Amino acid sequence: MMSGRSLWFGGNALISVLAAVILAGCGGAVAREWQGMMDTNEAMIKDSFTGGKPDLEWLPYPNFNLDNLHGSTDETSPEGEAGIGVLDNKNAGGFAALSYARSPVPSDFYLETWIYAGVNRGDKGPLSGIAFRVDIHDGNFYRLAAHFTSEPALSLAFVGKATNHYPEYLGIWKGDEIPGGAPQASRWHKLAIAVQGDIAEIYWNGSKLPGGPFAVDRVRSGFIGVYANFVGGLGLAETKVDGLRVWRRN
Repeated sequence: MMSGRSLWFGGNALISVLAAVILAGCGGAVAREWQGMMDTNEAMIKDSFTGGKPDLEWLPYPNFNLDNLHGSTDETSPEGEAGIGVLDNKNAGGFAALSYARSPVPSDFYLETWIYAGVNRGDKGPLSGIAFRVDIHDGNFYRLAAHFTSEPALSLAFVGKATNHYPEYLGIWKGDEIPGGAPQASRWHKLAIAVQGDIAEIYWNGSKLPGGPFAVDRVRSGFIGVYANFVGGLGLAETKVDGLRVWRRN
């Protein structure tokens, strides 16, 4: 730990179904942990991408290359309905992409979503993540991302104009530091971010990542978004999400 602060209908179908059920249960446990700190059981922001169409208005981050999230379908979706959201970085040929939901987000919130993380055995590969406290005016944000290559890692970072668009890491988790261990195959994972009073706790498949809480006071409020990038050069990256929910914290 460093500080610095499918559902394919074939031989693996049963395993995939059981994994989705277990992870859904883990995510529910996390939600229950924080439920007493939310002002309502109803999510204030939500998108299930039903039928491959977003429920929210998604916009391209103005400080990148204007890639924007769109609806699609994927039969592996853990929500039981094929609609998902997808962001890729195709506009400029392989740079970072960020799309945000045009819905006001309170400074204190609990976010939960499914994210599809690909596993690539090479040194280079796509990075898939969720952004929060996205400031579209000053051009800064926080992001939690999965980069599952030959050295698989999760990372929490502050990124933007203030850092010349290089990540300043708040936490990095590698190998066995990742709850459940580093994934051996591409699949869906449940991710959660809880922010209150300029500190954040991060959850992966229902387990809190060690090393927190993490200070997130360089941007005091902002939008939530989906992030995609390719690490190690130019290359195609995409981030798939489903069942995105945001609750207001008390």
